[in-house]
Amino acid sequence: MTKSSDAYWDELGVTWCAIEPNATIIASRLEARLRRQSRWMAAAVVIGLPLGAAGVLLGLVTIGIGLSGAWNFVTRGVAIVAISAILTAAVYSLVPVVSGGSTHALSQMIELAIGRVQRTLLLLRAGLYSCVIAAVFGLVGTAIRTHLGRPPKLSPIIDLVILGLIALVLVLYRRQLRVDLGKYRALRQALAVDAEA
Repeated sequence: MTKSSDAYWDELGVTWCAIEPNATIIASRLEARLRRQSRWMAAAVVIGLPLGAAGVLLGLVTIGIGLSGAWNFVTRGVAIVAISAILTAAVYSLVPVVSGGSTHALSQMIELAIGRVQRTLLLLRAGLYSCVIAAVFGLVGTAIRTHLGRPPKLSPIIDLVILGLIALVLVLYRRQLRVDLGKYRALRQALAVDAEA
């Protein structure tokens, strides 16, 4: 099966391509979508950056508590600092694409939409890394606590199941975003071909 360079192929092998795209309809729908995204991304930045800084501070305090003898708190604090730093950096990467929804040129709106999807994919990747860090450091903390003679009351399996469910949601959302990214790129290419004709 040969792939056409101007078609978008989804994960089932079904192809679609834009035929004589109506730029005004596309522009109005895309502009509305970008406006909604701007609100959500601005809220994520405004809430996420202070929470990330607070998380780093909480992690450092937790490490300090752990150094006084509760060694499992050291691993917990390191995990909190690492997760907070990773997620804060990922949220900060959204800042360049938060604004820009006021543009009315279709090509600029498509580029902005592609940039937003790419930055959101980075944020989701950071979320997956955070789940792995939480799982690994949580198990290490549980092992330390058990070794010191104070096993946790709840099984770490519960924490791992919750982290697994969060990771599953992130993976499914990442898959949807990759599909959207492919569609935006195909739309950009179709409009470029249409402009050349």
